[in-house]
Amino acid sequence: MAIGTTRIHGRAGVEMNIVHYLAGDLSEEFERIPLSAGSWTYGTGANQVNCVYAANTTLADDGTDTINLYSGGLLDVFNRTITMSSLKFLYIKNNSTDATLEVLGTAVTGLDIVKDPTDIILVKPGGYFLWVDPSAAGTVMTTNLSLKLLHGGTGTSSMVVNVIAMGLD
Repeated sequence: MAIGTTRIHGRAGVEMNIVHYLAGDLSEEFERIPLSAGSWTYGTGANQVNCVYAANTTLADDGTDTINLYSGGLLDVFNRTITMSSLKFLYIKNNSTDATLEVLGTAVTGLDIVKDPTDIILVKPGGYFLWVDPSAAGTVMTTNLSLKLLHGGTGTSSMVVNVIAMGLD
């Protein structure tokens, strides 16, 4: 007998609350710049996902890892096998303090999140890359399914990369 319901609830994306101050003659001026993260729930519609992949990958100096999000035998956060047929959310964090991470750059099967599959996204030390498609369909990954991660070859001997992907199984 199952207890509870299968569900996802949360906010994921960019969330900012920046206040910019400007000194003045009689008073200080300020402007707030708020931005809320998107809300996600369980399902197959807009702003909904039904599988979450989260992992840390260690790349040796100049090392490469290509993650197949569609049929790579990946496990979700509950250690169940997933086949993510549609991508809606991708977060990649470079935890290195001195080496750049190169993301994508595959010949043909790279994720359809850039115009040309040979394009490379540079994620500087300590930086992150965030991509979101909140549509009901998301980005289909049955053919374009490879997430290539490459250690830039400078700095530390290895780097840890956090990858979180959400989509439809």
